[in-house]
Amino acid sequence: MANFTALEVVIGLAFVYFVLSLICSAVTETISSLQRTRAKMLVPAIENLLSGSDTITKEGKELAALFWKHPLVQGLVRPRSADTSAPAVTEGKGPAYVPARTFVSALIDIGARSTPTAKAAPDGHLNAVVVGTSLIDAIDAIPSPPLREALLAIYRDAGGELEAFRRGAEKWYDDSMDRVSGWYKRHVQAMLWVIAILVVVFLNVDTIQIATTLWKDPTARAAVVANADAAVQQGQKPPSVGAAVSSIGLPLGWKLHLGTGRQEIPNHTLGVLGKLVGLLLTAAALSLGAPFWFDLLSKFIRVRGTGPPPASSS
Repeated sequence: MANFTALEVVIGLAFVYFVLSLICSAVTETISSLQRTRAKMLVPAIENLLSGSDTITKEGKELAALFWKHPLVQGLVRPRSADTSAPAVTEGKGPAYVPARTFVSALIDIGARSTPTAKAAPDGHLNAVVVGTSLIDAIDAIPSPPLREALLAIYRDAGGELEAFRRGAEKWYDDSMDRVSGWYKRHVQAMLWVIAILVVVFLNVDTIQIATTLWKDPTARAAVVANADAAVQQGQKPPSVGAAVSSIGLPLGWKLHLGTGRQEIPNHTLGVLGKLVGLLLTAAALSLGAPFWFDLLSKFIRVRGTGPPPASSS
């Protein structure tokens, strides 16, 4: 019946979107990993945080340089060859994440080493002086005045208790790092849009024509629904590009001549407009991501599993 056919068409479209979204997400993540996007975003975020201001200050940059050189942080940096002299962080090869506890420990240690007592201590006694430095003295020695004020506010709120101060400082750091996550998500979303448009145009994935094909061709519709059912059973496992495209079971790509066929280049204005709308609809759908379409596809498959409604009796 028509209602059941419409459901299968929706399942087919959701399956196409899901498969192509997996491809787009895999390409996006690969590019971000190769470019080390999040590691590069972390550097100005740390400088901004250590500046204690809405702009990056000279003191913040100098303190950030000490921070990235700290042994606790260096343990997170990607190893380099011994003959490389350029700092790994400035090359974008720094860590993508710095744990909150590591950040606070390194910052307190930097403050302790900046106290007048530590600076005047002989090299052999420096560590002993640093260990004996109180928390308030370490905070007072932080070279960035706005950052020092922020840490003092957390110190007062913690009542001067070390563990309470740590928890407060870690929470403050995590809240600040939420901005980095927001920057990264917006960057990835923009990149996903670009990748989606390229994939859709290259493969000629026209939502309008695919829906029309699924509605008019019961054989193609049954094949796509069967593949969708199998995909739901398998889970969100990213297939290879070739396997993903072949699993769709519909004619994709272009025939490089004018005509009115699904794979042909439209030969009239209305056809061109329809093609553009169909491609943009697909690109917009892919930008929602594979998890969204997998969840929706699973729900549609469960609804279809109940079967068509029984015929009404006279």
